[in-house]
Amino acid sequence: MYEPVRKQKDILDKLKNVDVNVDIKWDEHTGIPLRVKGLLAKAEKKDPGMAAIEFMEVNKDLYLLNSVNKEMLVKRIDTDRIGARHVRMQQVYKELPVFGSEIIVHIDADDNIKGTTGKLTPEIDLPDKAKVTGEEALKTVLEDDKNNSRGKLHAEPTLMVLSQFVKEPHLVWHVTVDGIDKDLGGDETPAKWEYFVDALNGKVVWKYNNEQGHTRTTGSGIGTYAGSVTINTLHDHGTAKYLLEDQWVPSSARVITHDANGGYPPAPVSEDNNNNWSASGQGPDVDCHLYTRMVYDYYFTVHGRDSYDDAGADMHIYANCGSGWNNATWNGSYVKIGNGDGSRYNSLCALDIIAHEWTHAVTEHTAGLVYSNESGALNESMSDVFGALISGNWLIGEEPWLPTTAPALRNMEDPTNGGQYDPANPIDSSRAGHQPDHTGDQYTGYSDNGGVHINSGIMNKAAYLIATGGTHRGIRICEGLGRDVLGLIYYQALTTHLVSSSDFSDMRDAVLDSLDDLYSSNPHYSRWRASIINAFAAVGIGTAVTCPFTCWIAPMICPPSPHVLCPPAPGFVCPPAPYICPPAPDFVCPPSPMIVCPPSPYIACPPSPGLSCLPGPDPLPYDPYIRVKNPVITLKTDIIEIVGIGRETATLFKGSSISTLGDFLKATENSKKIAELSETLGISETRIHDWRKKTLVMLGEIK
Repeated sequence: MYEPVRKQKDILDKLKNVDVNVDIKWDEHTGIPLRVKGLLAKAEKKDPGMAAIEFMEVNKDLYLLNSVNKEMLVKRIDTDRIGARHVRMQQVYKELPVFGSEIIVHIDADDNIKGTTGKLTPEIDLPDKAKVTGEEALKTVLEDDKNNSRGKLHAEPTLMVLSQFVKEPHLVWHVTVDGIDKDLGGDETPAKWEYFVDALNGKVVWKYNNEQGHTRTTGSGIGTYAGSVTINTLHDHGTAKYLLEDQWVPSSARVITHDANGGYPPAPVSEDNNNNWSASGQGPDVDCHLYTRMVYDYYFTVHGRDSYDDAGADMHIYANCGSGWNNATWNGSYVKIGNGDGSRYNSLCALDIIAHEWTHAVTEHTAGLVYSNESGALNESMSDVFGALISGNWLIGEEPWLPTTAPALRNMEDPTNGGQYDPANPIDSSRAGHQPDHTGDQYTGYSDNGGVHINSGIMNKAAYLIATGGTHRGIRICEGLGRDVLGLIYYQALTTHLVSSSDFSDMRDAVLDSLDDLYSSNPHYSRWRASIINAFAAVGIGTAVTCPFTCWIAPMICPPSPHVLCPPAPGFVCPPAPYICPPAPDFVCPPSPMIVCPPSPYIACPPSPGLSCLPGPDPLPYDPYIRVKNPVITLKTDIIEIVGIGRETATLFKGSSISTLGDFLKATENSKKIAELSETLGISETRIHDWRKKTLVMLGEIK
């Protein structure tokens, strides 16, 4: 039995002067109380955290502490159902957390300190500087078990002290990864491994499987629209139920689908007995779950965005909301999807609608477009644009839409559906699936928050024209930019140029500025810029311009066409009028090797035979994609390749001798370095953490 030392006896005598029945249970190994119970002191209506700190400071000798202010931090304060407060305190050593070393100070509803429970570590004497980097510790973990190489890094390696669960304290890196373990039956089961790697010698000190009652699984299901699919689920060992929770996302984010069952949130997570989600009524749950993950993947892989807040927020979506509810909404915290009334809509858990709602969340966390008048219509249009890009066509809500008045809830290619929009009756027109496609027909009333769903058709038409080209209201779009480029430019506009009060005219400027940001050196730039200007002019915003001419044929050689015979000789020159070169795509390439004739739409002919063609050849096709993962990415790759970091910020890092991905990982290997870098460069720690996570994804170290 442990015998307290003199200074502990002195404190104990003082406590017993207040309550003679004070009871103490000692830790035989450390000599620190595991549990103290009795009326120990009066908190005197003070802040519970402050009261706990003062109590521990007065009685620090009992707990073998030197300075409570330096060795203890208030972690959280919990209040139970009878009004008692429980102040949980974390032990620290030279500002590093001591894993598993905590103590709880219990304060009752009358502000009496009634006891403490917990475990602390006395007299820690360790270096507080690591000799092994966090990156090296992670490598050790991934090499410890071949299955860990396929695991997911749950958090950045954290430097701390490990004293509980081992014989003596160690300075360690704490690393959490997914891997494989054996269950009681000897079968393989997914594991969430908590590793502790000695930060001085790089050896694994301790590890344990922290998969607590849930196992990541994959199930099968039949969606209302998705059909037969495989979905990521979770098995709850406690209830033997399967849950619609996707923890396979390449970050800390999760996709969690709830079943509102005809009601509204709060509602439980959707569950199933056998992980075969094909029962009656489960179709909307399957669609909502699968499609939300598809939305996450689009924003992450194309734009480098980690969930709607770009910080790995969980994505909660509620299926089966309301009784005959014909709507879907983002409320600032989660998405709600109705099942429709069977007359105007079936289940609204369609991919484009779900992408639409989650884009509202992205908009809230970026431009914050006010949901009223033109800024609100622009907000709605942004959601339609990304809904269309993710779903793959220009119709919004065509799957749940039941009326025969229009092909879908909204038609971005032709918002008026052949001129059916009636400016004199905008509300009924909008309900029938028709919208204006020009500011000349813009709704200016007070209904619909100033026409946010009505006037979004104007911006939708502009986006469609930018992507596809064509002619609208007599204005020609020089060259369609394509869906991929449209997505990159619109995301740039949404995240870096638009503000909460931006209107249609501001959107035009934002798109042009975004083109400058991303494609100013691209050979298509001049025509793309004119195309954007003309697309907005075609819907009534700004004035159209003449399309620039481009001709990549050898000098003085007229691009051949059905009107000009293709000679075999290289010396052929353009004939005099009336043999004027027609516009692309009527060109037919000649056999002569002296003539370079690229495919349309990259060619436009000179307007008369008096103008010579520009020298060729045609530029190589431009790859519009920005990818997070690249098979040739290495530690020596330039830091500019990190999605979202931008040229200016990359230059800022390079000014601090951080030029490559390897430099960046080394400079951000622990929280302290990140904080120092944040202060030096004036960049938030959150952004630096985010870029580090993306870097690890690029290098394939986070799956």
